[in-house]
Amino acid sequence: MEEKQERILKELSRARLNEEAVNVEKIHFYKTDRRVNPKQEDPFWFSIGEVPVLVSAPHAVRHYRQKKIKMSDQFTGSIAYLLNRLTGCHAIAVTKLYGGDPNVDNPCIYKEKIIDFCSKEKIKFVLDIHGAAREREFDVDLGTNKEKNLLGKMEILETLEQNFQGFGLSKISLDYFAASGPNTVANYVARELGIPAVQIEINKQYRVPAQNPQGFHRLLGALAESIKSLA
Repeated sequence: MEEKQERILKELSRARLNEEAVNVEKIHFYKTDRRVNPKQEDPFWFSIGEVPVLVSAPHAVRHYRQKKIKMSDQFTGSIAYLLNRLTGCHAIAVTKLYGGDPNVDNPCIYKEKIIDFCSKEKIKFVLDIHGAAREREFDVDLGTNKEKNLLGKMEILETLEQNFQGFGLSKISLDYFAASGPNTVANYVARELGIPAVQIEINKQYRVPAQNPQGFHRLLGALAESIKSLA
């Protein structure tokens, strides 16, 4: 690992962002089966930033799919929250169980919020964060719908790969989860809004900040440096 990455990791560790992630998860992304009415209670958290990159975490809490409650992608919401603070990117995440699945539904109130966000803030790139099981053989999977969602901007993929490798997340796969469903957040953003998007699946070993703080900080460092480069 190079000197720059080592310095960034020390700064993240000194700031105890792994501990902050645990607190953020408890406050904003707690896990419950209590369903809310989205017309009465806003089920989303979002924060406006300064750089034209949007980080999305649609499965930060439990969600419905085919009338069944599905488990959350733990700490993806907290990652979006911390990246907003670290980089000045825009961020959006689901905070409450509202009866839908933002990565499948059409029509979709989460995507409607993203449309509004992107039009007002002139977003140039969307990073959609998800969680993968620990037994997967990759550290991160970069879903680009066979590069279609990059809209010709291959430098996005190159930047992500370089930063993940630089921070020691060397097991990178491409389109393991093909993100080929027409209504995934990444596909929708690229197709309907004309904004390049990547769906990132993060292995759970890097999403347990209390048990693996160093791995969590490496993940945050790679994502933060990627956002700064792409902005």
